[in-house]
Amino acid sequence: MSLWRASGLGVVCWFLALPLPATGQVDGSKHDFSGRDAGDARSGPCTFCHTPHHAYQTRLAWNHTLSRNTHRWTRLASAGGTPYPTIGLNWQGPSKFCLSCHDGSVAIGDIAWFNGQAWTGRPIDPDDHDGDNVQIGTATGNLMNNHPVAFPYPFGGLPSTYNGVTTGAGALASGWQPDPTANGIRLFKQTGSAVTAGTAVGATGIECSSCHDPHNAPSNVEDDPFLRGSTDSRDSNYICRKCHLAMGDYRSDDSLHPHRPRLP
Repeated sequence: MSLWRASGLGVVCWFLALPLPATGQVDGSKHDFSGRDAGDARSGPCTFCHTPHHAYQTRLAWNHTLSRNTHRWTRLASAGGTPYPTIGLNWQGPSKFCLSCHDGSVAIGDIAWFNGQAWTGRPIDPDDHDGDNVQIGTATGNLMNNHPVAFPYPFGGLPSTYNGVTTGAGALASGWQPDPTANGIRLFKQTGSAVTAGTAVGATGIECSSCHDPHNAPSNVEDDPFLRGSTDSRDSNYICRKCHLAMGDYRSDDSLHPHRPRLP
């Protein structure tokens, strides 16, 4: 019996209550892992990240094994003097969930539960998911050569403190969009240990999903991989300029590329 037939109307109602984008089009995207066998059932498009029952945690009904890495950057600070962060095991921002697949320490098929069974470590789509911009760090949690996340954003031109890091004085003069949410970027705010979508003067930051929409909502995504903007620097929706007032074309200049996954 399939998961949906067994679960009935209660599961349908539960999913309607989830705070996930109603316009998302995971179906057919590289985040669609549906159709994999799991015992006598087959996985759906949501299974590898979310499940209505027996999830690892209540938040997001998260179904994928989380990385046990503490994520760091080799660099100590940005050019503007903002310290690079550490993403600890207790961090509540969404980048922690992205890294459970993308830091290379956890198999894509390592999920908490499906149809009452463990289903751990099965290889999935190696042709689609073993290339650039998929494993963005080392299996030990080193995120060097990647754009920082869980990182403060100087919202409104003012310094922010986020994930224990405060915007450097030099960064404020380097040229930022005061409110990139007006350009389709998703920002996050921290209140105590809680991290939620939105902005708060002095406590705003960026996460992986600031620039990527994992649910592939057509109203947000303009380019691969799930980008909330274009990779073409000639385009008015060029992704980098949605936050940075001046930025080159990262496709032609490796020093500006936000992800350089082939690490030494």
